[in-house]
Amino acid sequence: MKRRNFLQYASTATAASVLSVSPAVQAQAFPSKPIRIICPYPPGATTDAVSRLMANALQTESGATVIVDNRSGAGGNIGTESVARGEADGHTLLLGALGPLAANPALYPKLNFDPARDFTPLALAASVPLIWAVHPSFAATTLKEALELLRRSPGKFSYASAGNGTPQHLAGELVKQQTGTSILHIPYRGSAPALNDVLGGTVHMVFEATPAILQHVQSGRLKALAVTAARRIPSLPNVPTLKESGVDADIGGWYGFLAPAATPADRTRWLVTHMSAALASKATQDKLAELGSVRIDSSPDAFARLMTSERARWQKLIRDVGIRID
Repeated sequence: MKRRNFLQYASTATAASVLSVSPAVQAQAFPSKPIRIICPYPPGATTDAVSRLMANALQTESGATVIVDNRSGAGGNIGTESVARGEADGHTLLLGALGPLAANPALYPKLNFDPARDFTPLALAASVPLIWAVHPSFAATTLKEALELLRRSPGKFSYASAGNGTPQHLAGELVKQQTGTSILHIPYRGSAPALNDVLGGTVHMVFEATPAILQHVQSGRLKALAVTAARRIPSLPNVPTLKESGVDADIGGWYGFLAPAATPADRTRWLVTHMSAALASKATQDKLAELGSVRIDSSPDAFARLMTSERARWQKLIRDVGIRID
């Protein structure tokens, strides 16, 4: 066979062999390197704990190498933008949360990403309710008593938050709106200093995520008035929900995983399949329960619906109340 004809034959044969590879075999080429989960918050927060829980569970379930990369700043916008603008090959994922994906478009004058268009939802991992807790010196013991006291004394009492525009702040403003009460907001730079001042009695109350506050309620250092979930949580079975007391405010931090919107469909399917299996394991569910998470529908469709409804709810509240970032 002449050299020219041989090269043509070899080229045709190679092309045919590539075309003949099944989609299943092609999918096996992914992942070809470690999968990185970008957590847009610093180590130690609930977001970080959920990111590392998924990394370990996904690695165990799929055999892939999965690492967590914390890129915090600007209320979660820096890490979120890095995924939106990064390579859409399925190897870089985002830990998504209420702030960047729902509230921040109304809080920041300009974002370099669009939460509704730049991401593909993969799995909703956790929904963590908040606990409305007060210092033991606060005169009221029940939520009903607390609301009566707050209405009698508008502006006399204060609540601490992790900062303007955080879920803790949004929760406080929504409760005020729903109950017709006036409570002074004291913003801090993070949950730890906010909680410290409530524990010390400098500030009267706080709306805080279950993992951060549960130990203080169980030890008696704080009194829990209500949980913000739709149902009571197992760790505090005697603490009512807001809805039980007539307050229509189902509030919680939620955490899920997303890929850039242009990620190939076969890689998205691989991620959804293995993440769903990782989340469904008893070991993962037990660890999520330890973080205070309530059971939820983790499917991509459920995650997409949640983000749509949360964007509408929180952006309206932010505009109605006039919340601003410092």
